[in-house]
Amino acid sequence: MNDINEIQTIIILIIIIILIKHIELEELLIASYSIEQEEEDFNILPLNLLYSQHNKEINELKKLNKLISNYWFNEICLNMQAFEFKRHFRLTRSTFEWLCCEIIPLLRRNSNEPEVNRITNGFKITRNFPNVIGAINGSHIPIKAPHLFPVDYFNRKGFYSIVLQAVVDHKKKFLDICVGWPGSMHDSRILINSNLYNKFNNQVTTHLNNKYILGDGGYPNLSWLIVPYKDIGRGLTQEQTYFNRKHSQTRIKVEQAFGLLKGRW
Repeated sequence: MNDINEIQTIIILIIIIILIKHIELEELLIASYSIEQEEEDFNILPLNLLYSQHNKEINELKKLNKLISNYWFNEICLNMQAFEFKRHFRLTRSTFEWLCCEIIPLLRRNSNEPEVNRITNGFKITRNFPNVIGAINGSHIPIKAPHLFPVDYFNRKGFYSIVLQAVVDHKKKFLDICVGWPGSMHDSRILINSNLYNKFNNQVTTHLNNKYILGDGGYPNLSWLIVPYKDIGRGLTQEQTYFNRKHSQTRIKVEQAFGLLKGRW
């Protein structure tokens, strides 16, 4: 049975590696846990421990999560006997180390001009929307109620979650993700606190000048982020209504990508 569990875990992680080939990963933050939690709560994939080391956010809650994750990895995981490691994580230490070697080079994949042109041409061909480099949205990932700050993780839909913010291309491939913020946080706040926002606002992405990301009405309208026209009580013009329809038809790629991702499990 242990061998079967290990094979299942390896298959899942290999799928994740394939997905990451299309992701510029900025961070992945696991939900809040206390060090004193029961053993069953500690039974998380070691991949999450790897990602927790990659977290760059400065938010105090994230600092706390990172501190706890580092404690687990440095003080507990690295000191485990081989049989303990396999019992907790359903794979051997050597397999985990191999996966680390496979994943780490993929975490810092930068976009290049040919790739950008491929994406903008793809959106233009499929929906005749020019200069679009991606569609952005957030999705709630259900979790157990954490011991620390549980209210922060209770979302408006009525369950505990962390939020996955993602940008995808015209083929529903993930280009950028930011995950780990509490479920109660609004999409616009998550965006403003993400590295994606910092890159565009600090003009790090100069090769993306005059290119746009499409987002829904929950996001602010920015020079690089286009949202639909809002009806403020006077109604929309025919042109604005047409624009919103095309915008929605193009932006739906990110919703479809979330559906495909969740359908894997």
